[in-house]
Amino acid sequence: ALPIYRHLQAHQSRARTARVCFNWSFTMLCPQLFSGFPLVRKTIESSRSIFTESTTIGIVARTILLATLATTASAVLGLSLPVPAALEELVIVALLLLVELGVNRCQQDTKFALIRNDPSPSSKLSPPAEDGGSPLSSQLLAAAKCGNLALAESLMREMISAGTRPSLMSYGTLVSGFAKVGDIHKAEIWLKALEKANAGSPNAICINMVISACAKARAVDKAEYWLLKMASFGLAADVMSYNAVINACARIGDLSRAEGWLGKMAVAGVPPNVVSFSSVLHACAGSHDASKAESWLGKMCEQGVAPNAICYNAVINAWCKKGDVSRATHWLEQMTARGVQPTVNSYSTIIDKLAKSGDVDGAELLLSRMFEAGIEADAVIYVMLLSACSKAGDLKRARRLFDQMQELGVVPNTVCFNLLMNLYATRGDGNGALYCLRQMRQRGVQPDRASFNTVVKAFSRSCDSEAPELLFKEMQMAGIRPDAATCSSFLAICVRAKDVSSAERWMTQMSSAGMRADSASYAGMLNVLVQSGEFREAERWLQRMESLGVQVTPGMYAQLINGVAKTGDLSRLEGIIAKVEAARVEVSCATYNAILSAYARQGDADRTEFWLKHMLNSNAKADVASYSSVIHACAKSNNLERAELWMEEMDRAGVSANVVTYNNVINACARCGAATRAQYWFQKMVDEGIQPKLLTFNSLLNACAKASDLDLAELLLHEMSQRGVQPDGVTISTLINVCKVAKQTHLAEKWLEAWSGQMNDTCYDSAVQAWIRAGDLDQAMRCLSRAESSKVDISAQSFNSLVSALMRAKRHNEAEAWSAKRSNARRRDRKS
Repeated sequence: ALPIYRHLQAHQSRARTARVCFNWSFTMLCPQLFSGFPLVRKTIESSRSIFTESTTIGIVARTILLATLATTASAVLGLSLPVPAALEELVIVALLLLVELGVNRCQQDTKFALIRNDPSPSSKLSPPAEDGGSPLSSQLLAAAKCGNLALAESLMREMISAGTRPSLMSYGTLVSGFAKVGDIHKAEIWLKALEKANAGSPNAICINMVISACAKARAVDKAEYWLLKMASFGLAADVMSYNAVINACARIGDLSRAEGWLGKMAVAGVPPNVVSFSSVLHACAGSHDASKAESWLGKMCEQGVAPNAICYNAVINAWCKKGDVSRATHWLEQMTARGVQPTVNSYSTIIDKLAKSGDVDGAELLLSRMFEAGIEADAVIYVMLLSACSKAGDLKRARRLFDQMQELGVVPNTVCFNLLMNLYATRGDGNGALYCLRQMRQRGVQPDRASFNTVVKAFSRSCDSEAPELLFKEMQMAGIRPDAATCSSFLAICVRAKDVSSAERWMTQMSSAGMRADSASYAGMLNVLVQSGEFREAERWLQRMESLGVQVTPGMYAQLINGVAKTGDLSRLEGIIAKVEAARVEVSCATYNAILSAYARQGDADRTEFWLKHMLNSNAKADVASYSSVIHACAKSNNLERAELWMEEMDRAGVSANVVTYNNVINACARCGAATRAQYWFQKMVDEGIQPKLLTFNSLLNACAKASDLDLAELLLHEMSQRGVQPDGVTISTLINVCKVAKQTHLAEKWLEAWSGQMNDTCYDSAVQAWIRAGDLDQAMRCLSRAESSKVDISAQSFNSLVSALMRAKRHNEAEAWSAKRSNARRRDRKS
């Protein structure tokens, strides 16, 4: 056969010419000869394909016909072959078969060579006979083989529009191609088109590919549909069909559905294999049902299917998802005991669970056991461990693990470096994070944008305004261009460092690079300007934002107003408020409160009331701080009547007063010497359940001092003691003042003695100064002596005041004694 095949290959064109002549004569001449006999002609036309196809039936039919003709011709002409007569016909048939097979093989070799050399649609290949002689079919097959499904689909549609009936192979090629790339929609379209075209039934492999594609896309309903549809194509579902559907159920974690199909598989007489059971085990893991996973592993062994590492890994994964690490470790040991070699996934599943639960020690111990078992770790396991260290803030352990993985030859990936840098960033160690970044580049690991953002985060906690320039150069070397977010972070570092010039430079650089700074960047710029007291520059940046079309938020104006309000520059504050009103920016309650507080500190009750009324007429709702400011302004201007009117207005507005509000109105009473009204507001404060503070009692004592009401003062002191409020220097000074006005200094002495265990150096200093102002030098000296015996350090200023008062009273000996003690106090002050 080999010499005949080589001869036919050399004379391939001659053989093809013979075939064409035969096909032409049979196709053209016979219909002409029998044109008068329609029935005969129709029969010949219908049987033409049998003698012209390259199928097995066609080859046999042609061979028999030619053998008959050759035998008849040799008998008529008296020719014979040099073989026995009994074998002559058999030899003729054998020779004709060899010729037929040789010609077909030559044509196939030529076709495949053309496909390899030119897979484009322009290749002029002879199409298969079932496509009616159209060259588009072969081009479709070639395009699909090259992965150009769009071209293959276009050729298919061209065939259909040209009236050519595509073959089963053409449909199957498209269905399989789209299923292979996961395009379920188009695979289904062409599979349904095949069914509608009635061009034949697809094979089981084609349907299985569609079911597998549905499984990968988690389209369980579609996978089940095509499995049930196989019967209508005359196909019996095999183990691959059922496995694909069970896998689809496992992917969505539908355990009951997966178990159902495994049962149907057994009923259909299809024995499940290891893949069938492993899919059900994965479904158990997905639904966190570890007990069922164990049960199915047992059933698997009972049915004689030996579980592999994938099956054991699924059981281990199920127990880890349930949170039972000890049971997962048990199955790891069982796996080894049953002769199944664990994989890196067997260990990594448990290591990941231990790491995420914070048991880094346990994770490291299991890693050691993994090394003892001869299994090499990969970068993924170290990512798990480093992630746990990053969460726990354990830089020392992370550094050790990082060094260990390099010693073992495990190449750290970008995530490993990023986790290590994050630990440095959490500690605010910008230099450590920068060192990791440079080490990353030296080892050929490409940093990503997250790497640089982590380093920026490390420096953002510092006040190093030079860091942005350094990081910018590192990004340039890595080929990463800073985006607006990165530049905003650079700007934030400068803001934290209060470096106005650097912040302005980054804002300018962003503009020149075509990056439009966002509102947050401008807010950061305003923040650094306000904190630096550069209010004029801040106003200029606000104007620049407006000119560039950047939205100026009410918070930005509030930031500027709060900054100016704290300085007490009311004229500048009025100018900014005028700009805010001109821009029709809605002012918040907090901004109004900043304005009210600024005027209240100046004691300007008129302007404070003006802005509170302005606030009440706007959309902003006044709160307790708003009313407290105006009452404070009234107190500072000694206008008690006005303060009490606003207390009533506040109550009518439904705003509850707090301790600050009551302190302000009591302070107004104290400044006006209205001790009775002060006691009234104090009692109302207590009745409303508001706990009075030290400032409250100090204001009340001040009111008593101005009203010379010693009895009320004593009552308040007892109330203060009962509530556990500790006195301060102001309390003691006010008490002495009250007693001096009432000429009852012995009461002050009594209270000072009662408070001796609670008094600190500030309290003693205040008491000494108060006694000196009251002219009672003996009490001042007793107070200093008591402080010395209590080992309380008194400032040199108290000694100076006492010595000066004694000298003025011409009590020189005592002055000299206290002067010596003053020298010791000065030495203590210098040491402190």
